[in-house]
Amino acid sequence: MNRINFLLSLLLAFSLLTCDKNDDNNDRGGELTLNFRGFFDQNKLKMFNADYPYEDNTKLRLQLFQFYISDVALLKTDDPKGDSLQLIDVELVSFKNIQSDDAAQKGISFSLKNIPPGTYKGLKLGLGVSADLNAVGPSSYTPPHPLDDNYWSWAKGYVFTKIEGNADLDNSGKFATKLTFHVGENEFFRKKVFLTDIVIKDKSSSNFTLDVDLHRVLAKSASDYLDFRKVTQDHTVDKSIAKFIADNLQEALKIQEK
Repeated sequence: MNRINFLLSLLLAFSLLTCDKNDDNNDRGGELTLNFRGFFDQNKLKMFNADYPYEDNTKLRLQLFQFYISDVALLKTDDPKGDSLQLIDVELVSFKNIQSDDAAQKGISFSLKNIPPGTYKGLKLGLGVSADLNAVGPSSYTPPHPLDDNYWSWAKGYVFTKIEGNADLDNSGKFATKLTFHVGENEFFRKKVFLTDIVIKDKSSSNFTLDVDLHRVLAKSASDYLDFRKVTQDHTVDKSIAKFIADNLQEALKIQEK
């Protein structure tokens, strides 16, 4: 009997030790909150509830601004092509429900857990849907999933970026001109690298905030911008417009200014 009790005690101790190890593994590492905030110049970006001055003495009112990010990773070296830690396969950054100052200040966040502690050298991401994921249709995903929508069956790929709103071209206050610009196709996938130390501590949370200026997406300069008196919509039919938006989005996404 004593031998049986001894074996039972040993088994119980081993079970408790195993549970403790599993709990440690579940809690191991740190957390990184990746945050995106929208702006239009220096103004907070809000859908429906704000008017923004635009080029050529016009004004805009936005209804939708969204874009995919994919292959998001922390850099382990200063070389963007070197070792990295994959964080996100694909996510949709959508400002469609940002309609107040408080919501605009908070932005869109993604919480990433169980990251090995250390000092990483930066962050890289793709703007759009990476080619391998872009080749798979929404029927392969169970909602809710970032890729269960925004698919062009005719183009066999996802809409990387959507910008929709209305323009007031005559200062009537009516915002009568509908604007719709959708960008897709693999050639308009862009990559962005941010070289800056990102410290991840065990059982602690860190924040990394990126600001995107929608005005910079629509206007490269005072003389180089989407002229809504000439074009009000495009669905990646005019490749020069798609390239303009894709290139500008790449430039418009920056680390939050302190």
